[in-house]
Amino acid sequence: MRDSRPTKVHLIDSAAMLIDEHGSQGFTVEQLLETSNISKGSLYHHFEDFHDVIMQAQVSRFARYVEEDIAALANVLLASKSREDLFGRLDQISRVTHDPARSVRRADRIEILAGARHSEKLKNALGPTQARLTGAIADIVRELKAKEFVNENLDPGAVAVFIQAYSLGLIVNDVSNEPIDLEEWHAMISRMTRGLL
Repeated sequence: MRDSRPTKVHLIDSAAMLIDEHGSQGFTVEQLLETSNISKGSLYHHFEDFHDVIMQAQVSRFARYVEEDIAALANVLLASKSREDLFGRLDQISRVTHDPARSVRRADRIEILAGARHSEKLKNALGPTQARLTGAIADIVRELKAKEFVNENLDPGAVAVFIQAYSLGLIVNDVSNEPIDLEEWHAMISRMTRGLL
């Protein structure tokens, strides 16, 4: 749910835009104020400090990624007409989500999630959004189970976390000096999902 205070929302959106462009540590409070055209007094009226703005912008960015992923997964997977159609759609999703062009998106999500390791406040702020993503994927799995497209013995929550883990886990390849052949990756994911589901 978006904050109803326009100045605060504008500062968060401006910080998110600057993070997209420069990284979470690549700009100053002065650059944020210049970009947003908001006064320093207004910034400190709405936020504890500059780090609080960054944290809330990261939560906003994370939520944006999650909402996009939920919509894409639901639109593609729930339109499946058969078990084989489902697997073809999963292959399509795998190719899109694991595309090298999405490496920045994977890195962003990993950075945001990793930031929660030392910040209880960030962890608590991300928790509902992360739970929403896991829950939405689990709901999709439940619907696919009801259609008898996936193994009835699978726990939907465990499947949801597994899907997220292997999708984000490709960051290992994104930073490698000797990346694996993505066609081999897609073939393995395809075999794995068919065997698992």
